[in-house]
Amino acid sequence: MDELVIGADLGGTSTRLTVATSAGARLATVAGAGGNPTTHGVRRAAAELGATARLALSGLKPGAVRAVVIGVAGRATLDDERAAQAFAGALAAAGVTARPVFVGDAEVAFCSATPHPDGTILLAGTGAMAVRIRDRRTAATADGLGWLLGDEGSAYWIGREAVRAAIAAIGGTGPATALAGAVTARLLAAPPADPAHRLRSGLIRAVAARPPVELAALAPVVVEAEAAGDAVAAAICDDAAARLVRLVGDIRGPRDADPLVLNGSVVREPDAPVGRRVRRLIAERFGGEVLTPADGIAGAAWLAVRSLRPQWPDERLAEVHALLGQESS
Repeated sequence: MDELVIGADLGGTSTRLTVATSAGARLATVAGAGGNPTTHGVRRAAAELGATARLALSGLKPGAVRAVVIGVAGRATLDDERAAQAFAGALAAAGVTARPVFVGDAEVAFCSATPHPDGTILLAGTGAMAVRIRDRRTAATADGLGWLLGDEGSAYWIGREAVRAAIAAIGGTGPATALAGAVTARLLAAPPADPAHRLRSGLIRAVAARPPVELAALAPVVVEAEAAGDAVAAAICDDAAARLVRLVGDIRGPRDADPLVLNGSVVREPDAPVGRRVRRLIAERFGGEVLTPADGIAGAAWLAVRSLRPQWPDERLAEVHALLGQESS
């Protein structure tokens, strides 16, 4: 059997891991529970990685794994040697002796979409940031500041704007919108009766009682209202797209011909309200091919192959990249 590689993604809601040969054949892809160390803590996240690796390697030879690349949001946590050692120990307990290399989720997503070394990626899911990639590493970042300081245009931001619009409509300070009823239904089990100020207060209390990031769960409410023709929801989508494209403009010139990758729940789908608007604005302002990654862990596996086979020519590595992408579709 060829030497094996592992590519993994430590997400807040799931740990995803693929085992592949160095030639690009994916042998097993599995998902476990959330494994992001920032969200769940190092000990729990490392244990989940180990459990997922054992499941993926069932029937394979863990000792044949020669390279491991793990993508993780907030990878600064893994700069702590003790934290990195916890993950290496969890893999070793599963029989994998290769020491893992940790890279940012933006780098993994970019490399999942293209083998090109340079370009730009716009990530817009719960949070939002644009990243300039040079030699497959982060060279510059716009936003990615978290809910308190930024993440403009993200699902969190869209959810927050939905609540603000609903409260304005209820209080008579903003236009009528279907978001008023939809947001109320999502946040309040038993909406108070009139007067309106009680409903307004109820919504404010409901939001304050939850972790701020949970506002991201309201983004689909805006999508549904926009699809139904709600003008306020459409305006929120317009604003979100404009803010996201502005992030791209902070780190990318109009004549840049390198690939531009879109990823994340807000922009990934070309027919989604914000995704559609973002693509239109990008086409008006920037050059270069617009891509979406097939599968984030394919990029992690490909980076592992590159580390294992640095002598291979670009053409051979591009073939491996294509194979990994086909396996993920």
